[in-house]
Amino acid sequence: MKNSLVLALWLALCGAAFAQQVTLQGTDGKAVTATDLKDKVTVLSFGATWVPLAAKELPALQKLADRYAARGVQVYWVSVNSAKTGAKNYATDADLEAFAVKRGLKARVLRDPEQAAYRAYGVDALPTIVILKNGEVARKIVGFDPDQGEAYAAVMKELDALLR
Repeated sequence: MKNSLVLALWLALCGAAFAQQVTLQGTDGKAVTATDLKDKVTVLSFGATWVPLAAKELPALQKLADRYAARGVQVYWVSVNSAKTGAKNYATDADLEAFAVKRGLKARVLRDPEQAAYRAYGVDALPTIVILKNGEVARKIVGFDPDQGEAYAAVMKELDALLR
C-alpha cells in the first residue's frame, strides 16, 4: 500500500514536471508553451477530426470561448491527428483549420501529434477538456454530451469557480 502511494505520488510529480515543458504548435505556426499559460485560466479541448462528436463539440467549444473571452479565459482545440504523411489519422495544418472553420470554431487550433501534452495532462480518452489555472491542471472533464441542455455545463461551472 505504502509503495503504491509513493509510486502514485512520484508519477503525479513527474507528469506535472513534464507538463511544464510541453510545447504545442499552432496551425498558425505559432507555438504555445507552458510559460504562455502561466497566470491564466486555460481550456484545452483534446480531440481529433476522426472523433464522431467533433462536429457537435467544436461549435459548443466556440460558444464557450465567446462566453469567457472577456474574462481572459484562453480556449484552444488541441488536435491529436498525426502530422506524418501517410499515417492513418494524418491531417495537415490546413486540413485542421478547414475542419475547425467548417464547424464554426474561431478559437486557435493547436497540434499534439505525438500526444506529449495528451499524456502529460493525463488524458486517456477523446474528447477531453483540461482546465488549467496558472499552468496547473485544475480539472479534467472526459466526454461531451451533445444532448445536454447546456453543452459544457460542467466546464462552465468549473470556470466560474476558478474565476471568482
